[in-house]
Amino acid sequence: MARAKRTVAPAPAKPDWGQLGPAMRALPNDQWRAFCHELITGKPGHGRYARAARAAGFGKDSTTPNVAKIAWKIAHDDRMIAAIAEESRKYLRGSHPEAVAALLAMIRDSKHRDHGRAVLSLLDRVDPVVSKQTVDITHRVIDPDAEALEELRALRQLGVSREKMLETFGGNGLARLERLEAADAARRAMEAKLIDGQVING
Repeated sequence: MARAKRTVAPAPAKPDWGQLGPAMRALPNDQWRAFCHELITGKPGHGRYARAARAAGFGKDSTTPNVAKIAWKIAHDDRMIAAIAEESRKYLRGSHPEAVAALLAMIRDSKHRDHGRAVLSLLDRVDPVVSKQTVDITHRVIDPDAEALEELRALRQLGVSREKMLETFGGNGLARLERLEAADAARRAMEAKLIDGQVING
């Protein structure tokens, strides 16, 4: 008599989480990952922690209040908080096609109350206006000797004593400035004579 072959039930398929981020990889096991996924994608509102915990397989034989306590504790674990934030960002980025479809629907409906805003929003993102700003910068090159001479003349007009000027410019500095001043005065006098001569000859 032939023996009946024993059939072995196949092991449940391991969920394919795709490429996990560091926060999801840091969770203790796939049950925690399932809880995270259900919490993000499941039905919102009151009791969502307990619903996510039951969907992930936590507290199968426990009462709803006990499951809610387990779920609350897991949801507020620092590792789970980081994983929820990480997966939420991925989930929202994956919803771009829906957002595009909704935006295009508003644009195509000229009677929609937000039609104009949707059009401007799309144009602003696809073909933003580039504003140009021209800034003119003027550089003034100051001759240190001319600046020092101006300061010397200003001190003279204020009646500052020579002793104070020596303190300000130093002995050698004051003597040098006085030589520059004399040379400048001689140059100005020569220019004045040349101008006078041109006027007389004219």
